[in-house]
Amino acid sequence: MSLLVNVVTVPITVRYLGPESFGLWITISSTVTMFFVLDIGISNTLINLVSEAYARDDRNRAAEYFSTAFWILVGVVGLLSVVGWVIWPHVQWAAIFNVRNPALIPETSRAMAAAFVVFLFSLPTGLATKVLAGYQELHVANLFATGGSILSLVVVLVVVYLHGGLAALVAGYAGSTAVANLACLLWMSFSRKPWMKPWPRRFRPRLIGPIFSSGTQFFAIQMAGLIVFSSDNLIISHYLSPVRVTPYAVTWRLFNYIVALQSLFVPALWPAYSEAYATGHLEWIRSTYSRVRRFTVIALAAGCTIMLFEGRSIIRIWAGPAAVPTTSLVWLMCVWIAIFAFSNNQSCLMMATNRVGKQAVLGPLAALVNLGLSILWVKTIGPVGVLLATVLSYLVFIVAMQSWEVKRIMRGDFLQGGV
Repeated sequence: MSLLVNVVTVPITVRYLGPESFGLWITISSTVTMFFVLDIGISNTLINLVSEAYARDDRNRAAEYFSTAFWILVGVVGLLSVVGWVIWPHVQWAAIFNVRNPALIPETSRAMAAAFVVFLFSLPTGLATKVLAGYQELHVANLFATGGSILSLVVVLVVVYLHGGLAALVAGYAGSTAVANLACLLWMSFSRKPWMKPWPRRFRPRLIGPIFSSGTQFFAIQMAGLIVFSSDNLIISHYLSPVRVTPYAVTWRLFNYIVALQSLFVPALWPAYSEAYATGHLEWIRSTYSRVRRFTVIALAAGCTIMLFEGRSIIRIWAGPAAVPTTSLVWLMCVWIAIFAFSNNQSCLMMATNRVGKQAVLGPLAALVNLGLSILWVKTIGPVGVLLATVLSYLVFIVAMQSWEVKRIMRGDFLQGGV
């Protein structure tokens, strides 16, 4: 449903906002996504902790982990609210995003403020999805996500009909997901799993250590991931213009359809891998990973063939002439989506088995190299340079390391006490 909503909203918003405002909207969304790293890796850690408690049928431990994580993030939200209130008047968002249209300058700050408020609301409420993932009930959480997607489409249509501004569009579109997360949290706590209610009395200071010991590694990986996946639009907007973001972002979104099915089952595989690993079922992990890899090859072959020959025509019809990318960007995007798809499979298995130590070191290093090369090359070869920096940094720092770690997981090295 999210993918279908995306198919509808992209052409509507590109034509309604125009290439500059659309590029600004996408850049603001990418920038706010980077803020989610401020959960300090707690969300991803919670999946593994709940999965382990589920494997041992320990409801009380799962509830304590959830409540402790929830109230830690509530504290983080309170701190960020104070910091945001103090520094906001001194941040020139229009200058950061390189907005030169006088009419968009005040709207940029309002839109960014709306997105930040939604982010604060989403940080603790989004934990319900992680709990359901740990219990291997992600399909239930997806029903709420579906409702949020439908609501976001309705909001877009209403804003366009009422001729609303960028801030209203940002608040409504992002807020739909936040509302879905809250509904999921309330339903889980009072209906599906009433023992998981995050009462303050269930907060356990002794669990802060275990949460943060794994969370800091996930935090480093999230930092790296956000720089790789969310900084491109900001760099293009700042050093070129928001107009140049539009073809890059639309192309990126279209290519994500190649890995659409993978994005559906990978989140569900994570807790399944985690439980299987906790109970020593390596053979199931090996066979499942092999099937996923074969499916990935088939999807990539079909999707990239279509995009190489018809990608630019599809984008022209779908989002309009202003969103059509260069041929070189389309070819390089095919290379990137192949690297991403295989590394995503590897990363899922590594995170499920808590083998993220090397990734926590090399990930930030790859992100720094990616960031430096992106800034250097965007000035000389444009948006293609940003994507080229991503491809090279991933190949050098991530792919080989992940392949070696996955091989060792499959052999059972770590179950036998290896390091």
